[in-house]
Amino acid sequence: RGSLSRDSVRALYGDKIHFSASRIDKFASCRFAYFMRYALGAKPREPAGFTAPEMGVFMHYILERVARDVSQAGGYKNISDDELRRLTDKYIAEYVHDTLNDFREKSKRFEYLFRRLTKSVQQIVLDMANELRSSDFEPLSFELDFGKTENLPPLQLGEGEDSLVLTGIADRVDGWLHEGKLYLRVVDYKTGSKRFELSDVLYGMNLQMLLYLFSLSENGRLLYGSEIVPAGVLYIPAKDVVISSGTRLSDEALEKERSGKIKRSGLILDDPGVINAMEHGDDPRYIPVKFKNGVPQGDALVSAERLGLLARHIDDTLRSMAAELRRGSIAADPYYRAQQECACANCDYVEACRFTDGENGEHMRPTPRLAATKVWNILEGGGENG
Repeated sequence: RGSLSRDSVRALYGDKIHFSASRIDKFASCRFAYFMRYALGAKPREPAGFTAPEMGVFMHYILERVARDVSQAGGYKNISDDELRRLTDKYIAEYVHDTLNDFREKSKRFEYLFRRLTKSVQQIVLDMANELRSSDFEPLSFELDFGKTENLPPLQLGEGEDSLVLTGIADRVDGWLHEGKLYLRVVDYKTGSKRFELSDVLYGMNLQMLLYLFSLSENGRLLYGSEIVPAGVLYIPAKDVVISSGTRLSDEALEKERSGKIKRSGLILDDPGVINAMEHGDDPRYIPVKFKNGVPQGDALVSAERLGLLARHIDDTLRSMAAELRRGSIAADPYYRAQQECACANCDYVEACRFTDGENGEHMRPTPRLAATKVWNILEGGGENG
């Protein structure tokens, strides 16, 4: 294990490297895991039951279809909560019939767990509706495919053997047309506990939303017909909120606890007009911004210049990944942040890999969680202590 010959690389990956967001994450996580998954096509055994990936597919299915119907009806401001519940129930029933075959091949436990999950979906849809009712941003695209959408060419970087083509699917793209410019934000639904962290971008991980945003900045005018301004990226929790407390909470305290758990994470252009367009008022419930003496604050705020800096960093990171891939790198170099927060913790290829830190010249790759100020210092050339 270490590296492949150039002929082997060409045979396994073809003449041109195609990187999707999931492939980029896997390569950044561990080169050997990428080799196992995308070169050898090794797949883990699938457990019985409604697994986390299936939950994600189901949640995306409901959110996309409800949002599409609402958009065609004129937006969430024109739709009542009762109508949203009706639409949600409609698409849950459709999913059960078309995808789950009306539970004919499923166990009673599976059906019970699925029915419990459907109760959460109603609240998630209402949260999405309430956010968009207080926003000037409106959904423009759902499941936007960057490799197959007319008038949206895939983003290409580099030339010759080390060139790469970026593909992928954005869950949702929202836009705000203002003074002839279309401000875009990319939205990603998350059924797990994952949040956006700037230090991940530094290490080449979780680039998905930013890749889509920067690709739209370059090519989006062909699709939407207006000059594009990147306005931000948001992870939206697509799961029900569970609140635990040793005492009985008042309605006010319960609402405060719940509001903290439905807060989005990501980056937002540090522009007063954009911030207000994302969510009206000086006490945002959804976007990751706080106001102090009327001034918006928070690590999520980013200037246009720093968004450009991130775009250049991601461009350099992807070119470096493509070059490593062409050199045949398949070394095990799993990222490590903590014992249960590392590439090896839930890896499908542990038995094939048998990685031991320090053996055969292979080591864990530290990826400590850094404050946003430190990440910006590093990106701006000042180092961690700059």
